[in-house]
This record gives sequence, C-alpha cells and structure tokens, in this order.
Amino acid sequence: MRRTTIWGGVATALAMTIGTVGVRAQEPRPETKAGGETKADLDAILSQMRAAGGPGRVGGGASDRHYPDFNEMTRGAEKIDGLFTLHRKDEHLYAEIRPHQLDQPMLVLATIARGLGRTGEPVSNGDEMVVVFRKVDEHIQLVRRNISYKATPGTPIEKSVKQNYVDSVLMSLPIRTVSPSGATVIDLADMFMTDLAQLNLGFLDRSRSSWYKVKGLKDNLELEVEATFGGAGMRGMMAMFGGNDGVADPRGITLVIHYSLIRLPNDFGFRTRLADDRIGHWLSTSKDFGSTDSDSNYVRLLNRWRLDKADMRAKLSPPRKQVVWWVEDTVPHEYRPYVEAGILEWNKAFEKIGFRNALAVRWQQPGEEFDPEDTSYCTFRWVTSDRGYARTCFRSNPLTGEIIDGDVIFDSSFIRHWKQEYALMIGAKPTGQGGELDLTPLAVGEVISPIMAAKYGFGGPLPLTAGRGNGAANAPSVVPADWSSLDYRLSRLARRDGHTCTYQAGMQADFALAAMALAVPDRGGKGGPVEVPEEFIGQALKEVVMHEVGHSIGLRHNFKASAMLTAEQLNDTAITRVKGLVGSVMDYSPVNIAPKGVKQGDYYTTTLGPYDYWAIEYAYKPIMGDEAGELRAIAARAPEPDLAFATDEDAALNNDPQVNRFDLGSDVCRFAKDRIALSAELLKDLDAKVVRDGEPWSRNRRAFAILLSQYGNAAYLVSNYIGGQSISRDHKGDKNARDPIVPVPGPKQRECLAFLVDQILSDRAFKFSPALLRRLATEKWSGWGNEAMMLGEVDYPVHQRVLDVQRIVLAQCLAPEVLARLQNQELQAEPGSKPLKMAEVFRTLSDGIWSEANPDADCDCCDLVDDKAAKPDDKAKAAPREVALSTVRRNLQREYLKRLSTIVLGERRGDFGGSFAFLSFNGGGSYPADARALARLHLRQIGDRIGKLLERKDVTIDDTTRAHLEDCRHKIGKVLEAGLDANEP
Repeated sequence: MRRTTIWGGVATALAMTIGTVGVRAQEPRPETKAGGETKADLDAILSQMRAAGGPGRVGGGASDRHYPDFNEMTRGAEKIDGLFTLHRKDEHLYAEIRPHQLDQPMLVLATIARGLGRTGEPVSNGDEMVVVFRKVDEHIQLVRRNISYKATPGTPIEKSVKQNYVDSVLMSLPIRTVSPSGATVIDLADMFMTDLAQLNLGFLDRSRSSWYKVKGLKDNLELEVEATFGGAGMRGMMAMFGGNDGVADPRGITLVIHYSLIRLPNDFGFRTRLADDRIGHWLSTSKDFGSTDSDSNYVRLLNRWRLDKADMRAKLSPPRKQVVWWVEDTVPHEYRPYVEAGILEWNKAFEKIGFRNALAVRWQQPGEEFDPEDTSYCTFRWVTSDRGYARTCFRSNPLTGEIIDGDVIFDSSFIRHWKQEYALMIGAKPTGQGGELDLTPLAVGEVISPIMAAKYGFGGPLPLTAGRGNGAANAPSVVPADWSSLDYRLSRLARRDGHTCTYQAGMQADFALAAMALAVPDRGGKGGPVEVPEEFIGQALKEVVMHEVGHSIGLRHNFKASAMLTAEQLNDTAITRVKGLVGSVMDYSPVNIAPKGVKQGDYYTTTLGPYDYWAIEYAYKPIMGDEAGELRAIAARAPEPDLAFATDEDAALNNDPQVNRFDLGSDVCRFAKDRIALSAELLKDLDAKVVRDGEPWSRNRRAFAILLSQYGNAAYLVSNYIGGQSISRDHKGDKNARDPIVPVPGPKQRECLAFLVDQILSDRAFKFSPALLRRLATEKWSGWGNEAMMLGEVDYPVHQRVLDVQRIVLAQCLAPEVLARLQNQELQAEPGSKPLKMAEVFRTLSDGIWSEANPDADCDCCDLVDDKAAKPDDKAKAAPREVALSTVRRNLQREYLKRLSTIVLGERRGDFGGSFAFLSFNGGGSYPADARALARLHLRQIGDRIGKLLERKDVTIDDTTRAHLEDCRHKIGKVLEAGLDANEP
C-alpha cells in the first residue's frame, strides 16, 4: 500500500507552518526581497558574516577554521540562480545554503528521466522524502524528517513523541567553503551522485557519472544525473527488473535520474480536508497521539490541488489558478483531440461545484521547451517503450496533502499493441505501421484468467525498485493453484503501491477478444473483415486519459463502478452518453461488445460517471462555515446505487463478486456467460478467421489462448459467487444505508454452482477441432523475442490449460475461508431465505465431477444402463456399454480427489500456532471441522461407487480408464486408512 505521512511532530518549525487541520488562519506574509529572503533573513545573514569575521572564515568555538577561498573555488564556474545559488564547475555543483534555509523542510523527488525503458516513472511515488539541511560542526547533514507521528505542539505528549520517533540522518556533507554573503557552500555531487534514489542496481560509479542537466528556479532545483551503476551483474538485473532489454551490458547500467529539490509550499491559503472512507481519494496519513477521536488517532488528509474561486460570491467562477496540463508535441496529431477531450472532461465535475474551466490544456508549440520532470509543470507525456502502459506520476506535499505535480505518462506502444492485436486477430498487417508485426507474447507462459491475474497483481508491470511496490510485483503469468489463500493475497497486496495502475495489462488482452469479435464478417454486415471502427480507438484513448487524469487530481480506483447498468442498458447510448457506461472512469472497464443481434452501443464510456462527480464534490467543493457538517452530508449519499465504491484492497480481500477489474454490468455471472458464448462462437473455424495464406500459424495459437482465457475469466467470476458477499461502506444513519456485509442470496449461489459444474467442470465445453489443435504452432524464431521456443514449448499444452481453468473453480469453492464463510452465512441469513450450505457444495461437486460412478445420474460419457430400471426385453437387447473417460475428465477427477484428501489429512500445526493458541488468527487457512468430515464422507462414497462400477458386468472399460479408476480407489483407501491428523481432537 502507498505510505504517505504528514506533520513533523519533531520540529517546532513544522508545527508553526501547518496549523490546525481544517481551516487555516489567513496571516499576512512578510515582505520579501528579490532572492526570496525576508528583511529578518537578511539581517541574520549580515549578523553571521560579522560573527565570522568576513568571507572564508566561520567564527565560534569548534567551528573556528579557515576554508578555501570562495572566489577561487568557483572561478570559471557557471552560476545558476534559483532556490540555492549554484556554481557548476566540472562535475562539481556547489550550492550556497543561506542561514534561513537551514532546518527548513524541503521535498526530494526522484524520477527515471531516461533509460531502462521506464522514462518518466517516479521512483518514490507515494513516499516523498521531507528533508532538511542541518549544520553540525564542519558538516551539513541531510536529515529525513520522521513526519509520521505528531502531537499537539507545546503539550507533554509532544515531548514524548519527539523522544520516541526521531529523524534519520541520510548523509553528512562536508562544508566546502563560505560565500561572501555568509552562505554555507556544499557540493551537491556529494549528495546526488550516490544511490539516493535507492535503485539498488549496484554501486554508483562517480567516474562514469556526470551532470546531465541543471536548472535553478525560485522554489525548486531540477537536477539530472547521468548515473552509471556497476557490480549488479546479470543476477542483479534479473532480480530487480526480471531482465531488461533496455540495458546493453549489466556491467554498466546507465540511466538518467531526475531529482527535484522543492521548497515546501508555505502559503497559508491552502485548506486541508479530512478524508472519508466512503469515497476513494489518495491520502496523506499521520498518527496523532494527541487526538481526541474515540475511534482512531490516525489523521487522514485528502490529496488535492489548491483550487479556490477567483470570485467566492459568484455561483460559477474561474479558479484563481488553473490546473494546466502541458502536453508534449510528441502526441500524434490524429490522437490529440481525444487526449484533450479526456483531460477537459473533468471540467464538467468541477463546473457542477462552481468552477469554470478548472482544468486547462496547453500544447507545446514549435521551439518551445520545458522539462516534463520539472515540478513547475503538470505534463502529459507521450513516451515510447515496448511495454504499452499509461500511468499517473502525481506528487503531493505529505505534510498537508496538497498536490504539487500531476504528470501523466502515456506509452505510444499502448495504441500500437491495440492495432497489432487487431491485425493479428483478422490475419492482416496493421495499417500505418512500419516493419514486421510484433507477435511477441505478453509474458512467457499464459495468463489463464486475465481478470483474476489483474485482481491479484499478476501480469502487471515490474517494480521499479525492489521492495517498494511501485507497480505490481514481478510475478509468473500463470496464476498459482493456491491463489485463493488469504495469506497469499495479503502478501501480494502489501507489495503494491497505492499509486499502482495496471490498466494496460488487462486492456490489451481484452482488446484482442474485441478485435476477433468485431472482425467477424457477418457481424459487420459487409461480407468481409470489418475495419476497426474509428470511434473505437478514440473512445478507448479518451477513457484511459480520463482514468489517469482522475488519479492526478486525487482519485483512487473504483472497482465496483462497472456494476451500474444492466446488460440491457449497456448498449443504449441514450443512457450511456448521459450517465456513462460505468459509474466511474476510475474502474478498469472492458470493451463493451454487444451480443449477437443487439445493436452495438459505445465501446468504452465517453463521459464521467455519477461517482466521479460525487468524489470531486467531496474533495473540491468550496465550503464556508461548517465544513465538517457539509462533508458529512456529502459522504452520506454513499448508499445511492450509482455511487457504489470499492477500491484495490476491497478487490483483493472482501470477496464481493461485483468488485473486479474488467467486468461489466450489474450481473457479473451473466457477463461471464456471454463471454463464454462469444468465445465458443469464435472458436469455430478459428484458423480461417485469423490466419491468411502466407501468414504463420503462430497467430492461431495466440488467438486460441485468448479465447480459452475467457473460460478462465468465467470460472473465476462465477465461482466468486460461492460464499460471496456484498460489501458496502455505508455508515449508520446514511439514508437507505445497507448492512456492511450482505451474503449473496442462496438461490443465486446455487445457480452459479450449477453453471460451473455444467460448463467448466466437464469436458463438454472443451471439445476442440483436431485440425485446430494441430495448428497451434509457436513462432520458429530462436533467441530473443521467442522465449516460448527457447523453453521447448512447441506443442500447446491443452490439457494443462484446461485443468488450470478448472482448478480456479475448485480453489474457490473448496477454499477454507469460503467454506467457513458458508457456515457464517447460515447465521447471517434471514429465516426462510435458504442459504447455500457447505454440504450442498460438496454434493454438487462430487455428483458432477464423478457422475460416471453414480448409477442414478445421467452420464454422457458412459451411457450406463441400470439393471433394475431396464425392462426384460430391453435388457436382453442391450449390448455392453463402454466407459472411456476423456483425459480432461481424468485430470479433473484426480485434482478433486487431491483436494478432498488435503482437507481430510490437513497440515501439521507448527510451533507458532501452538505457542499462540490463545490468539485467533483471521483467515489462517484452517478448514472447518465439518469440511473435514464431509470430505471424508465423499471420499468414501466415491471409492464405493468406483468399486461398484469396476465390478459391473454390463460395462466395458478401456485399460486407461480402468487404471485410472483403480488408482483413484487405491489412493482413497490410503487416505481413509490414515490415522488422526495432528490438528484433529
């Protein structure tokens, strides 16, 4: 999670500048001079000069010593005015620190300006360093303030806080000399030509590093270091970045790091605003030991821009200062209207609360230059890499929550990937693209369920620095079988940063499905492959821009917003173009594909949703008078259906089936069914759709994997209803407030369970054309660009992929916390509501997966004839029936027995659990006692039925099936013969 902190309880100066949370006192600012100093500052400088006895000498006790002559040291240097007066000479960058600038809080921000294929990415996004320069004897210490803890200034508890929570001294920089004005001079190379950004790429070699750019501004310094790291080696590169094609040789990892050193805003006009958990905003959080709040001593402030009306009396007024996005001229001309529209769309929300044109767009003109990393600008950057991503890089003052920079990065490969996926799926070259079509897979292996992978952090961008969680962690592309473990999900969530946005990972896979669907000739009605609609790219681009700009103005994700409309409303533009296709652009929305026979509506949402207006109102509405009461009234609208909200931690932990990435519509189960139906239709004659004469068969393999992943998505989305519950953030007293936990109704859970057994836990849905399976080829290139070929993955592992899909269902339905929740839901359900019970889950799974061994059930696989049910004449005519279980079926049955056996045998409790038996650990993964008993019952029944099937004389069983059945019966016997598990009484 993103960790930002506020308030410097260890410094009296910070307490004086911050004031009380909420309304700030409007105090007159002292008269300032050209250099930013007040008259008092200048008097202090002159006083120190007199005490020092002139330039080149510092007076007073231990500090009494001579320094090199300032003029001689800086002779021939380039002088740069700004926050500090700088003197650049060779690789030295001497900085004059005036007396009044010592012990004053400043921000240090680091960004990758060039290199590693990560241009523009912040290193410390969400963990900005508040530092001060402190003079100690002959050194200037760089001290990072501990701003996480505070107390009311002047109270005894503040003294205690200062004693318990101290600052960190990061560096001790030697004083090089003293300027004629009495300023202390240090060399910033001693500070910035180190691994200050903590990239952990080895040691930074100063002999191979240099200043790339130095710029001085009134309130900030913008410095770029071309840094070369050595010593990491290939192992270090693989560990930090999973390998990186952007590095020529790991013995010399060279990149440009942009550092911003910023004077913290000291304008008392900024009003902090307390957050509310019913609405999702980025936060700056501290722990206030002097708080009188009975619920928590944490103080959570919204991150928001400084926006004030120019005319507070006017109903609609422009702001005193607009938030301006400076857009680089690298944006292709054909996409500029969509970029500008995506940014300015947010003005609708601000206009509703009284701001006219709160946001503005400025396009870079010919010959005009500005540094995108410069915090003086809020930029929209169009960069080039092979990753295809978009993200926000906004920064805030952690002391107050004021947003001071809101850059957005859009990788041009995003659109290139879209076009390539479309071209791939219709067997054509991408229009307007030079060179060969890039068919490189997204990752080695396949994401069998992109929706589930996005939820738990797989398939996203690699972390910029180890342990920081500045993006989804480096992870395998195939989700492991234990994905449902609560401990596993917590560990994944803990490694993610609050600013993480992996929209592109799922969007690319979703676009490929859309391309296949839209390119089918009869869907377009033109008799040939349909060109991608012009509005398709435009709507997709505008939505991504709206999403990222939403982050940059302070909004978090909302993964429940996609449930706003019913399936029937999704393609009604009279609705979607007024209130949106989804409740918020802060969701990850899939492309809206109209079912066959339904007129296509918008592909992506074209406007803000109701939630977006609400979130902006809470964060930015000008409030005079009782601010706390007005904010409570705004937040109390949370129960309104169109304002549903759930964010990243809800998606990972709360088991709400409506909280997902890349789902659409109020009935997620129906969405999943529709996508399976679409995939089944597209699988027919797939090779004819995506491969033309002269094209490689590898197109077929990619398309097949994408369609199969829709079954994985359906398996995940529908199985989430089993033991599912609707989670709300409503507070007591909100109008129409819901209970915070409401189980999914029993009938709905039974409907979903039946669908899973019929459509996923069977082999009927996975019967593919033999010709199609023979044509699932890999590319025949070797080396870089075809890792699958290097790993020897020539044959497509159909059975393994199908079992991966089926494992998703078993992992969810038999997860210990799901089974425990089903028992809890029996207590939570109203009388007569018929909740789904644990025993029903076991029975439905056993009867469906082992239907061949159940003589009372219909069986397509063996078509058994029951002796008792058959008439004498029919019995005489009936020929022996053959039982021949498919490989898909056998694999599923083994997997099910394996999971039942694990439930019965359990795992031996370690010393930790025994030592702390008096504690209750939530979500620990222990199966309920009833689950163990039921698993044992079903193992015994399945074993008995297998025995009866093997003994039947009217059934012919092939050798492979017989071997499978006998092996299963043998293993069941061994499990049932085992002694008591250590966890049992």
